[in-house]
Amino acid sequence: MLCPVCNGLLPLAASCPQCGASAEDEGRREDWSGPYAPYEITAVWSETETEAGGCTHLALCPNCRIDFVVNVETWHA
Repeated sequence: MLCPVCNGLLPLAASCPQCGASAEDEGRREDWSGPYAPYEITAVWSETETEAGGCTHLALCPNCRIDFVVNVETWHA
């Protein structure tokens, strides 16, 4: 399985759920909340977001300054 966003093959295509602006990719969700994450962030994601499969990325709206989870469909190698 290959994530096209992690591997730089496609940009993250996500819109803010509040204002509809194009969101910025902040990297894989696991990189922000894993045991070796460089940031002490206590993020809460719903079970539907974490169980969706694929590669989950954190996205940030440049207008609203809210972050949200985007599920990226992985490619089969």
